[in-house]
Amino acid sequence: MTNEAVQEKLTTPPRDAALDGLRALAILRVITWHASGWSFTTWIISSVPAMFVVTGALLARSLQKGPAFQVLWKRFKRLLLPLWCYSIVVYALSLYFQVRTSAIWTFFLPFNQPTSLIASQWFTSAMWYLRAYVWVLVLAPFIYALTRRWKSLIPAVGIVAVVAFGIWNTDTTGISWAVGDILLYSTCTAAGMAWLVHGRPSARTLHYAAIAFLAAACGWLLYRQPLDGVVNNDHVLHLFVGGFWTALLLHFPNTLSSFSTTAVSRFLNKYPLSVYLWHSMAAWFFWQLVPKKIPTDIRILLIVGLTFAALPAITYLVGLFEHRKTGWFTLIQVLPRILLLAVILTFINVGPLSKKLDFVRTPLNQPLPPSAAPKVVKIDVEDDVKKFLDSSAFKDDTWSLRESEMQTILDNRTKEMGLGQTRAIVVTRDGRTWHGNSGNMKTFDQPSLIGSLTKTFTTTLIMQLVDEGLISLDDPVGDLGMGFKHSQITIRQLLTHTSGLSKYKTKNGYVAKGTTPLDVLRYVSEQPLRNPPGSYVNYSTSGFSLLGIVLEQKTGKTFEELLRSRITDPLGYQISTFRGDYGSIGFSTGGMMMTMDDLADWTRRYFFDRTTTKETWDWAMRDTTGMGAHGYCPCRNKTFLALGHIGGRTFASVDGDGTVVIIDTTGILVLDNYKKTQTFAQELRLVAGGGKKYLYP
Repeated sequence: MTNEAVQEKLTTPPRDAALDGLRALAILRVITWHASGWSFTTWIISSVPAMFVVTGALLARSLQKGPAFQVLWKRFKRLLLPLWCYSIVVYALSLYFQVRTSAIWTFFLPFNQPTSLIASQWFTSAMWYLRAYVWVLVLAPFIYALTRRWKSLIPAVGIVAVVAFGIWNTDTTGISWAVGDILLYSTCTAAGMAWLVHGRPSARTLHYAAIAFLAAACGWLLYRQPLDGVVNNDHVLHLFVGGFWTALLLHFPNTLSSFSTTAVSRFLNKYPLSVYLWHSMAAWFFWQLVPKKIPTDIRILLIVGLTFAALPAITYLVGLFEHRKTGWFTLIQVLPRILLLAVILTFINVGPLSKKLDFVRTPLNQPLPPSAAPKVVKIDVEDDVKKFLDSSAFKDDTWSLRESEMQTILDNRTKEMGLGQTRAIVVTRDGRTWHGNSGNMKTFDQPSLIGSLTKTFTTTLIMQLVDEGLISLDDPVGDLGMGFKHSQITIRQLLTHTSGLSKYKTKNGYVAKGTTPLDVLRYVSEQPLRNPPGSYVNYSTSGFSLLGIVLEQKTGKTFEELLRSRITDPLGYQISTFRGDYGSIGFSTGGMMMTMDDLADWTRRYFFDRTTTKETWDWAMRDTTGMGAHGYCPCRNKTFLALGHIGGRTFASVDGDGTVVIIDTTGILVLDNYKKTQTFAQELRLVAGGGKKYLYP
């Protein structure tokens, strides 16, 4: 060992208690966000950057005292055993309930994020942090070597790189998002290492850093808003907000040091990994068990409090795996924990509370699972399309060449997806229109069945009656004049596919010719509900049939008369309607035929302009789109560039650039082609000059 190395070990500063206090505060905020689902909490003490700053300082301190391999081995030993304990539980539950998971190796060596659909991803969605942590650990010796030589220059370079990735929109989804994670948190780790190598920053340095980060965060918000209002969903914003809070809190080292001596802080710093791994599962259980009749905000606060209260029991059960002392795995240590676990399992599986637990679906009144990455349908744009987008023909805005490229995309996707015959329309915001036909598809003056796109017209009629005061969204449907047995179901629940009504089933899967809306009503009236009304989303064609009956009873006119007089005739659309034909219920759930040009105009009005024949609608797109009230986009809620609806063989959508895409085919656009349809539409958007902006109000 060199004299320089010996001297470095002798001068290693003692552990900074302020950093322990900072980490404890960060963990408290993480738990609050994950348990409550309140997005505003992500703006308060942006936790993960702060935790990686602490990680960097502690790693630097360890690397000053010992060889890199020994330091990493010690860290991995503390990480892997509690991780494997948690992973075995989650993976076993996933197998038992037969839900999809990522590869088994990701659960035990999380170099990629482990995922499982168990509990609607609540048990694995927060495990992205471990992926970032593992990669930062592997990179730590290199980051430390660079930081020791160039000190604060390394985190500064990291900040520039994170911002560059954000401006170029490189860190979007999938692998690129994971790379963005690693870059961001490696930068935070380097900042923590520079803290130790440089010595504690002066109050003036922290003061200027906090101001600079705050100004940068405000500037970035003018450039781009984070998805769903969650800071974590934008790497650059996460960096700036995290930097601001870290610098601000470190202004008060004595306060942080005092907090680090409290029982709460000591507890969290003793079991940080166990708390992080298990707290989301605990929160999920309380969301299932706490009565829904309690006012929402009070219920959320109660669930957050219960989650915190459960942490001592959790760490008593599994903390041995993380904080292992001599003789930790002995009968006297393990037996009481096994008995407590048996009591908990009995409590969960036996008695009235067991009926409230659904390990597959997430109730509507429960927040989405915690996650750091926006969930966007993966778009695999073909290489030939990418080349065109980089070509002079695209950059010079030569529309005739763009039309030729869109025809090529139409032909290729029709063949690849097995669609048989297809036609498509693309309309740009400035009114340029392209019509394409592949495989001898019918001409554009011939109408098509638009299937479930009919539901957007039904929703419009319902919302018009609401505006006129004839009905309220929270009105029960009543007995509908024929003793309907599920009279407590509301209009809102029918619109949002949360009524719990059973599907209208037939022996061969097709609806018999001549089936009437009353046949459907009588059938679902006799069937038990699939779930309590308002609890889960289950796409329901029978529910929209009931909405048609409600419209007729409230106005004294047929659905078809209302459709024509209130919407299609004033807009000049040529339509035809049917009931109980083409193997479908038809009627208000899927009984319209119209031309694709009229459908393109309707799509722009409905999803983009949000206008009916009279005035702009005042409905909250974020709160309803994706759950049926204003469209059932295949991309689900708040997760894709465009919004629209799919009707089995017909797809209609519009993006934030105002580009409308209509696809009509003799094949099937759902099921196996579900995601490919989105890629197909996105390629057409991009070539037309759209496909870049989210469609949010």
